[in-house]
Amino acid sequence: MLLTSPAFENDQEIPQKFGKKFENTSIPLAWEGAPKDTKSFALSMVDYMSPTRYYVHWLACNLSPDLSKLEIGASSDHHMPAEAKELKPYVGPFPPSGTHKYELTLYALKTPQLDVPNKASLDDFLQAVGKTTLAKAQLTGTFTKIKATQP
Repeated sequence: MLLTSPAFENDQEIPQKFGKKFENTSIPLAWEGAPKDTKSFALSMVDYMSPTRYYVHWLACNLSPDLSKLEIGASSDHHMPAEAKELKPYVGPFPPSGTHKYELTLYALKTPQLDVPNKASLDDFLQAVGKTTLAKAQLTGTFTKIKATQP
């Protein structure tokens, strides 16, 4: 399975407009090669370089197996597909300083609905996903905090 974004290449810089302090617009994603037995998809976006062990930027599940992409801004203004469940709506990258890595992971699942409560923790999400994952794909991007310039 392959996860890509028209906004940036794997291991490259995520454009500033997707950052929390800018437009805070969710990243467009596309995928292919899901197993034929896929009944739904789940998605996570996590900063594992956070001072607090990790910071969850986006968690979604129950994405239709017929989907092969999410448009730019899918998380905002309730543009997620109707059947999808956002456990944590998109929050753009905002490293405290320097450059951080952000991992987007798409999971192809063998169940149509993931059994996790709203506002589930990353650990709860990963435990539920782990029981039903057929395949997964990752896309990693970096984001650099831009210092404000003085006039």
